Amino acid sequence: MPFISHTSKLLLVALMLSGGSLSAVTRLAFSRPGGMMRVPMSSVYRSPYLFSAGFVSEMFSISPYNSATGVYFDSEFSRNFRLGLSSVSTADTSSNLETSRYQPPLEVGLHMQQRLWTYGNISFALGVHDIVLTRDESKFTIKPDLISYLGVISSEQQVGNFSLNTYMGFGTGTLAGTQPAETDTTGSFSLGASGADTTSGMKLGVFAGFLLKTPVLADRGGLDILAEFDGNGINLGVRIPITTDYRLQVGLVHAENLPNFGTQSENLPLLSNAPSVVIGLNLNVPRLAPSPAGREIRQLGPRIDDIGEGDELLPSQLDSTLQSVDYLLASLRDSLRISRFENNNLHAQLALRDQRNVVIEDSMRSMHLRIEVIKSNLNYTMRHLSASLNQFYSENYREALQEVEMAIQLNPDLAIAYARRGSIYYKLGDTQRATINWNLALKLDPEYDDVRNILRALKENRSKTISIN
Repeated sequence: MPFISHTSKLLLVALMLSGGSLSAVTRLAFSRPGGMMRVPMSSVYRSPYLFSAGFVSEMFSISPYNSATGVYFDSEFSRNFRLGLSSVSTADTSSNLETSRYQPPLEVGLHMQQRLWTYGNISFALGVHDIVLTRDESKFTIKPDLISYLGVISSEQQVGNFSLNTYMGFGTGTLAGTQPAETDTTGSFSLGASGADTTSGMKLGVFAGFLLKTPVLADRGGLDILAEFDGNGINLGVRIPITTDYRLQVGLVHAENLPNFGTQSENLPLLSNAPSVVIGLNLNVPRLAPSPAGREIRQLGPRIDDIGEGDELLPSQLDSTLQSVDYLLASLRDSLRISRFENNNLHAQLALRDQRNVVIEDSMRSMHLRIEVIKSNLNYTMRHLSASLNQFYSENYREALQEVEMAIQLNPDLAIAYARRGSIYYKLGDTQRATINWNLALKLDPEYDDVRNILRALKENRSKTISIN
Protein backbone atom coordinates (compact mmCIF):
# COMPACT_ATOMS: atom_id res chain seq x y z
CA MET A 1 0.00 0.00 0.00
CA PRO A 2 1.23 3.59 -0.64
CA PHE A 3 1.34 4.74 2.96
CA ILE A 4 3.33 1.65 4.00
CA SER A 5 5.86 2.44 1.28
CA HIS A 6 6.24 6.06 2.42
CA THR A 7 6.54 5.06 6.07
CA SER A 8 9.12 2.39 5.32
CA LYS A 9 11.23 4.92 3.43
CA LEU A 10 11.24 7.57 6.15
CA LEU A 11 11.97 5.02 8.90
CA LEU A 12 14.79 3.51 6.84
CA VAL A 13 16.41 6.91 6.41
CA ALA A 14 16.20 7.59 10.13
CA LEU A 15 17.64 4.21 11.10
CA MET A 16 20.65 4.79 8.85
CA LEU A 17 21.55 7.82 10.93
CA SER A 18 23.01 5.86 13.84
CA GLY A 19 26.27 7.67 14.61
CA GLY A 20 27.51 11.20 15.30
CA SER A 21 28.70 13.64 17.92
CA LEU A 22 26.80 15.68 20.50
CA SER A 23 26.55 19.44 20.40
CA ALA A 24 24.13 22.21 21.33
CA VAL A 25 20.98 22.70 19.28
CA THR A 26 17.84 24.81 19.27
CA ARG A 27 14.51 23.24 18.29
CA LEU A 28 13.46 26.37 16.47
CA ALA A 29 9.76 27.08 17.03
CA PHE A 30 7.36 27.11 14.04
CA SER A 31 9.91 25.34 11.82
CA ARG A 32 8.34 21.85 11.95
CA PRO A 33 5.64 20.69 9.51
CA GLY A 34 2.07 21.61 10.33
CA GLY A 35 2.21 25.09 11.82
CA MET A 36 2.50 24.27 15.54
CA MET A 37 5.46 25.59 17.51
CA ARG A 38 7.40 22.47 18.46
CA VAL A 39 4.95 19.54 18.47
CA PRO A 40 3.82 17.62 15.37
CA MET A 41 0.26 17.61 14.12
CA SER A 42 -2.06 15.65 11.86
CA SER A 43 -5.35 16.34 10.10
CA VAL A 44 -8.14 14.46 8.37
CA TYR A 45 -8.16 17.09 5.63
CA ARG A 46 -5.63 17.73 2.93
CA SER A 47 -3.81 21.02 3.31
CA PRO A 48 -5.36 23.80 1.19
CA TYR A 49 -1.85 25.16 0.52
CA LEU A 50 0.62 23.96 -2.06
CA PHE A 51 3.42 24.73 0.37
CA SER A 52 4.26 26.94 3.35
CA ALA A 53 7.55 28.75 3.89
CA GLY A 54 8.92 31.40 6.18
CA PHE A 55 11.61 32.55 8.55
CA VAL A 56 11.69 32.72 12.33
CA SER A 57 13.94 34.13 15.04
CA GLU A 58 14.07 32.83 18.62
CA MET A 59 15.61 35.34 21.09
CA PHE A 60 17.15 34.14 24.38
CA SER A 61 18.48 37.49 25.58
CA ILE A 62 18.37 41.08 24.37
CA SER A 63 21.45 42.65 25.97
CA PRO A 64 23.74 41.21 24.83
CA TYR A 65 21.66 39.91 21.96
CA ASN A 66 21.54 36.15 21.47
CA SER A 67 19.17 34.33 19.15
CA ALA A 68 18.71 31.40 16.80
CA THR A 69 17.36 32.08 13.33
CA GLY A 70 16.20 29.91 10.53
CA VAL A 71 14.09 29.37 7.44
CA TYR A 72 11.76 26.47 6.72
CA PHE A 73 9.70 24.84 3.99
CA ASP A 74 6.69 22.56 4.46
CA SER A 75 4.56 20.78 1.85
CA GLU A 76 1.99 18.00 1.72
CA PHE A 77 3.19 16.11 -1.35
CA SER A 78 0.28 13.68 -1.34
CA ARG A 79 -2.93 13.38 0.63
CA ASN A 80 -1.14 11.43 3.35
CA PHE A 81 2.59 12.29 3.19
CA ARG A 82 4.10 15.51 4.54
CA LEU A 83 7.70 16.72 4.26
CA GLY A 84 9.44 19.62 5.96
CA LEU A 85 12.90 21.14 5.57
CA SER A 86 14.53 23.68 7.88
CA SER A 87 17.85 25.49 7.97
CA VAL A 88 18.83 26.93 11.37
CA SER A 89 21.70 29.04 12.68
CA THR A 90 21.84 28.01 16.34
CA ALA A 91 22.14 30.25 19.37
CA ASP A 92 25.37 30.89 21.28
CA THR A 93 25.55 28.54 24.29
CA SER A 94 28.62 30.19 25.86
CA SER A 95 28.57 31.23 29.51
CA ASN A 96 29.81 34.74 28.68
CA LEU A 97 28.31 36.29 25.56
CA GLU A 98 30.38 39.48 25.74
CA THR A 99 33.69 37.64 25.34
CA SER A 100 32.40 34.70 23.33
CA ARG A 101 33.94 33.86 19.96
CA TYR A 102 31.29 31.30 19.21
CA GLN A 103 30.55 30.80 15.51
CA PRO A 104 27.06 29.25 15.19
CA PRO A 105 27.08 26.21 12.90
CA LEU A 106 24.48 25.79 10.18
CA GLU A 107 21.98 23.00 10.81
CA VAL A 108 19.78 21.44 8.15
CA GLY A 109 16.80 19.44 9.39
CA LEU A 110 14.54 16.96 7.62
CA HIS A 111 11.07 16.18 8.98
CA MET A 112 8.65 13.58 7.60
CA GLN A 113 5.15 12.45 8.52
CA GLN A 114 2.82 9.81 7.09
CA ARG A 115 -0.89 9.81 7.88
CA LEU A 116 -2.00 6.20 8.36
CA TRP A 117 -5.61 6.31 9.54
CA THR A 118 -8.65 8.62 9.61
CA TYR A 119 -12.11 8.17 11.08
CA GLY A 120 -14.60 11.03 11.16
CA ASN A 121 -12.69 13.98 12.63
CA ILE A 122 -9.91 11.77 14.09
CA SER A 123 -6.60 11.03 12.35
CA PHE A 124 -3.36 9.25 13.26
CA ALA A 125 0.12 9.77 11.78
CA LEU A 126 3.64 8.41 12.27
CA GLY A 127 6.77 10.30 11.47
CA VAL A 128 10.39 11.20 12.06
CA HIS A 129 11.44 14.73 12.99
CA ASP A 130 14.83 16.38 13.44
CA ILE A 131 17.04 14.36 11.15
CA VAL A 132 19.71 17.05 11.61
CA LEU A 133 22.94 17.58 9.70
CA THR A 134 25.35 20.18 11.12
CA ARG A 135 27.93 21.96 9.02
CA ASP A 136 31.06 22.62 11.04
CA GLU A 137 34.55 23.23 9.62
CA SER A 138 33.29 22.75 6.03
CA LYS A 139 31.84 19.32 6.64
CA PHE A 140 28.44 17.93 7.57
CA THR A 141 27.92 15.65 10.54
CA ILE A 142 24.76 13.83 11.55
CA LYS A 143 23.24 14.27 15.02
CA PRO A 144 21.31 11.07 15.80
CA ASP A 145 20.64 12.12 19.41
CA LEU A 146 18.12 14.69 18.12
CA ILE A 147 16.04 12.30 16.00
CA SER A 148 12.44 12.07 17.22
CA TYR A 149 10.36 9.06 16.21
CA LEU A 150 6.76 10.05 16.82
CA GLY A 151 3.12 9.14 16.59
CA VAL A 152 0.38 11.74 16.82
CA ILE A 153 -3.41 11.54 16.96
CA SER A 154 -5.56 14.56 16.19
CA SER A 155 -9.12 15.61 16.93
CA GLU A 156 -10.77 18.52 15.07
CA GLN A 157 -13.96 19.97 16.55
CA GLN A 158 -16.14 22.89 15.50
CA VAL A 159 -17.43 24.90 18.48
CA GLY A 160 -19.71 27.64 17.20
CA ASN A 161 -17.59 30.04 15.14
CA PHE A 162 -14.42 28.55 16.63
CA SER A 163 -12.46 25.48 15.61
CA LEU A 164 -10.49 23.56 18.25
CA ASN A 165 -7.80 21.11 17.11
CA THR A 166 -6.18 18.83 19.66
CA TYR A 167 -2.95 16.92 19.04
CA MET A 168 -1.65 14.25 21.41
CA GLY A 169 1.07 11.70 20.91
CA PHE A 170 4.31 10.09 21.92
CA GLY A 171 7.87 10.47 20.73
CA THR A 172 11.53 9.86 21.38
CA GLY A 173 14.47 12.24 21.36
CA THR A 174 13.60 15.81 22.27
CA LEU A 175 9.90 14.95 22.28
CA ALA A 176 10.65 12.59 25.16
CA GLY A 177 12.09 15.42 27.27
CA THR A 178 15.72 14.46 26.64
CA GLN A 179 18.30 16.99 25.51
CA PRO A 180 21.87 16.51 24.34
CA ALA A 181 24.72 17.60 26.51
CA GLU A 182 25.81 21.17 25.95
CA THR A 183 29.29 22.69 25.96
CA ASP A 184 30.36 26.30 25.80
CA THR A 185 33.32 27.66 23.89
CA THR A 186 35.62 27.24 26.89
CA GLY A 187 34.86 23.53 27.08
CA SER A 188 32.75 23.72 30.25
CA PHE A 189 29.94 21.14 30.43
CA SER A 190 26.25 21.72 31.26
CA LEU A 191 23.24 19.41 31.31
CA GLY A 192 19.64 19.62 30.20
CA ALA A 193 16.69 20.76 32.22
CA SER A 194 16.61 17.62 34.34
CA GLY A 195 20.11 18.16 35.64
CA ALA A 196 21.28 14.70 34.58
CA ASP A 197 22.92 13.27 31.51
CA THR A 198 20.00 12.11 29.41
CA THR A 199 21.89 11.11 26.28
CA SER A 200 22.23 7.40 27.07
CA GLY A 201 19.53 5.09 25.74
CA MET A 202 16.25 5.93 24.05
CA LYS A 203 13.40 7.40 26.06
CA LEU A 204 9.73 7.72 25.19
CA GLY A 205 7.69 10.72 26.20
CA VAL A 206 4.34 12.31 25.53
CA PHE A 207 3.34 15.67 24.12
CA ALA A 208 0.13 17.61 23.57
CA GLY A 209 -0.89 20.64 21.56
CA PHE A 210 -4.00 22.79 21.13
CA LEU A 211 -4.84 25.04 18.20
CA LEU A 212 -7.82 27.39 18.52
CA LYS A 213 -8.93 28.97 15.24
CA THR A 214 -10.96 32.11 15.96
CA PRO A 215 -13.27 34.22 13.76
CA VAL A 216 -11.16 37.32 14.50
CA LEU A 217 -9.90 38.77 11.17
CA ALA A 218 -11.87 36.05 9.40
CA ASP A 219 -11.60 37.85 6.06
CA ARG A 220 -7.83 37.19 6.15
CA GLY A 221 -8.01 33.60 7.36
CA GLY A 222 -8.62 34.05 11.10
CA LEU A 223 -6.47 34.53 14.20
CA ASP A 224 -4.94 31.32 15.62
CA ILE A 225 -4.01 30.72 19.27
CA LEU A 226 -1.54 27.92 20.10
CA ALA A 227 -0.65 26.16 23.35
CA GLU A 228 1.46 23.05 23.72
CA PHE A 229 3.61 20.84 25.91
CA ASP A 230 6.52 19.56 23.81
CA GLY A 231 8.02 17.05 26.26
CA ASN A 232 10.27 19.69 27.85
CA GLY A 233 8.04 22.63 28.71
CA ILE A 234 5.04 24.78 27.88
CA ASN A 235 4.93 26.93 24.74
CA LEU A 236 2.37 29.62 23.92
CA GLY A 237 1.88 31.36 20.60
CA VAL A 238 -0.39 33.33 18.32
CA ARG A 239 -0.62 33.48 14.53
CA ILE A 240 -1.85 36.87 13.25
CA PRO A 241 -3.02 37.14 9.62
CA ILE A 242 -1.53 40.14 7.80
CA THR A 243 -3.10 39.18 4.48
CA THR A 244 -4.74 36.02 3.26
CA ASP A 245 -1.28 34.63 2.41
CA TYR A 246 1.04 36.15 5.04
CA ARG A 247 0.87 35.55 8.79
CA LEU A 248 2.90 36.99 11.65
CA GLN A 249 3.87 34.33 14.22
CA VAL A 250 4.69 35.32 17.81
CA GLY A 251 5.28 33.02 20.75
CA LEU A 252 6.91 32.17 24.06
CA VAL A 253 9.01 29.01 24.43
CA HIS A 254 9.31 27.53 27.93
CA ALA A 255 6.79 30.01 29.22
CA GLU A 256 7.01 28.39 32.65
CA ASN A 257 10.60 29.74 32.92
CA LEU A 258 9.83 33.21 31.59
CA PRO A 259 11.16 34.95 34.79
CA ASN A 260 14.62 33.55 33.90
CA PHE A 261 14.66 35.23 30.49
CA GLY A 262 18.13 36.63 29.68
CA THR A 263 19.98 34.95 32.57
CA GLN A 264 22.65 33.77 30.14
CA SER A 265 24.10 37.26 30.32
CA GLU A 266 24.85 36.63 34.01
CA ASN A 267 27.74 34.29 33.15
CA LEU A 268 25.49 31.23 32.92
CA PRO A 269 25.46 28.88 29.93
CA LEU A 270 22.37 28.57 27.78
CA LEU A 271 20.33 25.65 29.10
CA SER A 272 17.96 23.55 27.08
CA ASN A 273 14.98 24.83 29.08
CA ALA A 274 15.89 28.49 28.67
CA PRO A 275 12.86 30.71 27.91
CA SER A 276 12.78 32.60 24.64
CA VAL A 277 10.64 34.96 22.58
CA VAL A 278 9.81 33.86 19.05
CA ILE A 279 8.81 36.01 16.11
CA GLY A 280 8.49 34.99 12.48
CA LEU A 281 6.73 35.50 9.18
CA ASN A 282 4.89 32.71 7.34
CA LEU A 283 3.89 32.54 3.66
CA ASN A 284 1.15 30.16 2.47
CA VAL A 285 0.83 29.44 -1.25
CA PRO A 286 -2.70 28.14 -2.03
CA ARG A 287 -3.34 25.27 -4.39
CA LEU A 288 -4.84 26.04 -7.76
CA ALA A 289 -8.31 24.57 -8.03
CA PRO A 290 -8.50 22.03 -10.91
CA SER A 291 -10.56 23.38 -13.80
CA PRO A 292 -12.87 21.23 -15.96
CA ALA A 293 -12.43 20.85 -19.71
CA GLY A 294 -14.29 24.08 -20.46
CA ARG A 295 -12.06 26.11 -18.09
CA GLU A 296 -15.14 26.82 -15.93
CA ILE A 297 -13.95 27.63 -12.41
CA ARG A 298 -16.20 26.70 -9.49
CA GLN A 299 -15.92 29.27 -6.69
CA LEU A 300 -18.04 31.27 -4.28
CA GLY A 301 -17.35 34.66 -5.84
CA PRO A 302 -17.80 35.93 -9.39
CA ARG A 303 -17.09 33.44 -12.17
CA ILE A 304 -14.24 33.99 -14.60
CA ASP A 305 -15.94 33.91 -17.98
CA ASP A 306 -13.36 35.67 -20.11
CA ILE A 307 -10.89 32.79 -20.32
CA GLY A 308 -10.55 31.42 -23.80
CA GLU A 309 -10.13 27.79 -24.78
CA GLY A 310 -6.38 28.16 -25.19
CA ASP A 311 -5.74 30.51 -22.24
CA GLU A 312 -4.18 29.50 -18.93
CA LEU A 313 -5.56 30.53 -15.56
CA LEU A 314 -2.97 32.73 -13.86
CA PRO A 315 -2.44 32.42 -10.07
CA SER A 316 -3.15 36.11 -9.72
CA GLN A 317 -6.66 35.54 -11.06
CA LEU A 318 -7.52 33.20 -8.20
CA ASP A 319 -8.37 34.91 -4.93
CA SER A 320 -6.68 33.06 -2.09
CA THR A 321 -9.56 34.02 0.18
CA LEU A 322 -11.76 31.68 -1.82
CA GLN A 323 -9.28 28.91 -1.18
CA SER A 324 -9.61 29.43 2.58
CA VAL A 325 -13.40 29.48 2.28
CA ASP A 326 -13.29 26.34 0.17
CA TYR A 327 -11.24 24.65 2.89
CA LEU A 328 -13.89 25.56 5.48
CA LEU A 329 -16.61 24.32 3.15
CA ALA A 330 -14.76 21.01 2.78
CA SER A 331 -14.85 20.65 6.56
CA LEU A 332 -18.57 21.40 6.54
CA ARG A 333 -19.14 18.88 3.75
CA ASP A 334 -17.42 16.19 5.80
CA SER A 335 -19.62 16.99 8.81
CA LEU A 336 -22.72 16.86 6.60
CA ARG A 337 -21.50 13.59 5.09
CA ILE A 338 -21.23 12.05 8.57
CA SER A 339 -24.72 13.30 9.48
CA ARG A 340 -26.06 11.93 6.19
CA PHE A 341 -24.45 8.56 6.94
CA GLU A 342 -26.10 8.46 10.39
CA ASN A 343 -29.49 9.37 8.87
CA ASN A 344 -29.07 6.69 6.20
CA ASN A 345 -28.26 4.19 8.92
CA LEU A 346 -31.45 5.09 10.81
CA HIS A 347 -33.49 4.86 7.61
CA ALA A 348 -31.95 1.43 6.90
CA GLN A 349 -32.93 0.21 10.39
CA LEU A 350 -36.49 1.49 9.91
CA ALA A 351 -36.66 -0.13 6.47
CA LEU A 352 -35.48 -3.44 7.97
CA ARG A 353 -38.17 -3.23 10.64
CA ASP A 354 -40.81 -2.47 8.01
CA GLN A 355 -39.60 -5.40 5.95
CA ARG A 356 -39.93 -7.72 8.93
CA ASN A 357 -43.48 -6.47 9.49
CA VAL A 358 -44.28 -7.10 5.82
CA VAL A 359 -42.87 -10.64 6.08
CA ILE A 360 -45.05 -11.33 9.12
CA GLU A 361 -48.10 -9.93 7.36
CA ASP A 362 -47.36 -12.02 4.25
CA SER A 363 -46.98 -15.15 6.38
CA MET A 364 -50.32 -14.52 8.09
CA ARG A 365 -51.96 -13.78 4.74
CA SER A 366 -50.50 -16.98 3.26
CA MET A 367 -51.69 -19.02 6.24
CA HIS A 368 -55.18 -17.54 5.95
CA LEU A 369 -55.23 -18.30 2.22
CA ARG A 370 -54.10 -21.86 2.88
CA ILE A 371 -56.91 -22.31 5.38
CA GLU A 372 -59.42 -20.95 2.88
CA VAL A 373 -58.09 -23.31 0.19
CA ILE A 374 -58.36 -26.24 2.57
CA LYS A 375 -61.91 -25.25 3.44
CA SER A 376 -62.79 -24.89 -0.24
CA ASN A 377 -61.23 -28.25 -1.13
CA LEU A 378 -63.00 -29.88 1.78
CA ASN A 379 -66.36 -28.54 0.56
CA TYR A 380 -65.77 -29.87 -2.96
CA THR A 381 -64.53 -33.17 -1.54
CA MET A 382 -67.63 -33.68 0.59
CA ARG A 383 -69.77 -32.78 -2.42
CA HIS A 384 -68.12 -35.52 -4.53
CA LEU A 385 -68.37 -38.01 -1.65
CA SER A 386 -72.06 -37.25 -1.31
CA ALA A 387 -72.55 -37.74 -5.04
CA SER A 388 -70.62 -41.01 -4.91
CA LEU A 389 -72.87 -42.25 -2.07
CA ASN A 390 -75.99 -41.50 -4.10
CA GLN A 391 -74.55 -43.37 -7.10
CA PHE A 392 -73.53 -46.27 -4.81
CA TYR A 393 -77.05 -46.71 -3.50
CA SER A 394 -78.34 -46.43 -7.06
CA GLU A 395 -75.91 -49.26 -7.95
CA ASN A 396 -74.15 -47.05 -10.48
CA TYR A 397 -70.79 -48.22 -9.24
CA ARG A 398 -68.66 -46.82 -12.11
CA GLU A 399 -70.11 -43.32 -11.67
CA ALA A 400 -69.67 -43.67 -7.90
CA LEU A 401 -66.00 -44.63 -8.44
CA GLN A 402 -65.42 -41.51 -10.59
CA GLU A 403 -66.88 -39.25 -7.91
CA VAL A 404 -64.62 -40.84 -5.24
CA GLU A 405 -61.54 -40.45 -7.44
CA MET A 406 -62.24 -36.72 -7.80
CA ALA A 407 -62.69 -36.41 -4.03
CA ILE A 408 -59.32 -38.12 -3.42
CA GLN A 409 -57.63 -35.77 -5.90
CA LEU A 410 -58.94 -32.78 -3.94
CA ASN A 411 -58.08 -34.22 -0.50
CA PRO A 412 -55.74 -37.23 -0.57
CA ASP A 413 -55.68 -37.54 3.24
CA LEU A 414 -59.38 -38.23 3.86
CA ALA A 415 -59.90 -41.75 5.24
CA ILE A 416 -63.61 -41.93 4.38
CA ALA A 417 -62.82 -41.47 0.67
CA TYR A 418 -60.57 -44.58 0.63
CA ALA A 419 -63.15 -46.53 2.62
CA ARG A 420 -65.85 -45.57 0.11
CA ARG A 421 -63.61 -46.57 -2.83
CA GLY A 422 -62.93 -49.92 -1.14
CA SER A 423 -66.68 -50.58 -0.82
CA ILE A 424 -67.21 -49.70 -4.50
CA TYR A 425 -64.42 -52.07 -5.61
CA TYR A 426 -65.96 -54.78 -3.42
CA LYS A 427 -69.29 -54.30 -5.17
CA LEU A 428 -67.48 -54.48 -8.51
CA GLY A 429 -66.03 -57.81 -7.44
CA ASP A 430 -62.42 -56.59 -7.11
CA THR A 431 -61.73 -57.82 -3.56
CA GLN A 432 -57.97 -57.17 -3.78
CA ARG A 433 -58.34 -53.44 -4.59
CA ALA A 434 -61.08 -53.17 -2.02
CA THR A 435 -58.74 -54.56 0.63
CA ILE A 436 -55.94 -52.16 -0.38
CA ASN A 437 -58.23 -49.12 -0.08
CA TRP A 438 -59.66 -50.25 3.28
CA ASN A 439 -56.11 -50.65 4.61
CA LEU A 440 -55.24 -47.15 3.36
CA ALA A 441 -58.29 -45.76 5.17
CA LEU A 442 -57.30 -47.55 8.37
CA LYS A 443 -53.75 -46.23 8.07
CA LEU A 444 -55.02 -42.64 7.79
CA ASP A 445 -57.49 -43.17 10.66
CA PRO A 446 -56.45 -46.04 12.99
CA GLU A 447 -59.70 -45.60 14.99
CA TYR A 448 -61.92 -46.21 11.96
CA ASP A 449 -63.80 -49.15 13.55
CA ASP A 450 -66.16 -49.78 10.61
CA VAL A 451 -63.25 -50.41 8.26
CA ARG A 452 -61.49 -52.57 10.86
CA ASN A 453 -64.63 -54.71 11.27
CA ILE A 454 -64.96 -55.11 7.49
CA LEU A 455 -61.32 -56.27 7.20
CA ARG A 456 -61.73 -58.65 10.14
CA ALA A 457 -64.92 -60.13 8.65
CA LEU A 458 -63.27 -60.45 5.25
CA LYS A 459 -60.33 -62.27 6.83
CA GLU A 460 -62.58 -64.63 8.78
CA ASN A 461 -64.64 -65.33 5.69
CA ARG A 462 -61.50 -66.29 3.76
CA SER A 463 -60.38 -68.56 6.58
CA LYS A 464 -63.74 -70.39 6.58
CA THR A 465 -63.59 -70.79 2.81
CA ILE A 466 -60.09 -72.32 2.98
CA SER A 467 -61.08 -74.69 5.79
CA ILE A 468 -64.21 -75.83 3.89
CA ASN A 469 -62.17 -76.53 0.77
